[in-house]
Amino acid sequence: MTERFNKMDKPVLSSRAFRYVDKDTLDYDSGMLNIFERVMYKGSFDDFIALRKFYGDKKIRKEIINTKCFGPKEVNFCCFIFNLKTATDFIYYKEGRFRAYPEFKDCLEDLYYEHLAG
Repeated sequence: MTERFNKMDKPVLSSRAFRYVDKDTLDYDSGMLNIFERVMYKGSFDDFIALRKFYGDKKIRKEIINTKCFGPKEVNFCCFIFNLKTATDFIYYKEGRFRAYPEFKDCLEDLYYEHLAG
């Protein structure tokens, strides 16, 4: 897809993906991949659009291939939106080293999986 968004100073993100995180303390440069992973799993579509406006498709495309925690649905979505190839572009996908569920260490609800135990 073409980059049709205007650059912004800081993305406006909902608290949905960052419930227990102070968004003012987020490092939008070095923490880009963690922020994007969080938005893909827990954020809204508006959060996704805000990240595209902030980072731009080219920068996201370059960074997103390093994720270790996207499932097939998230990988396919990114392949479609950012014109990537699953087998050749996602480094950890082809090695089979993806985590089924991401663990966000600063998010309390992600540390407990009682609903999965059985």
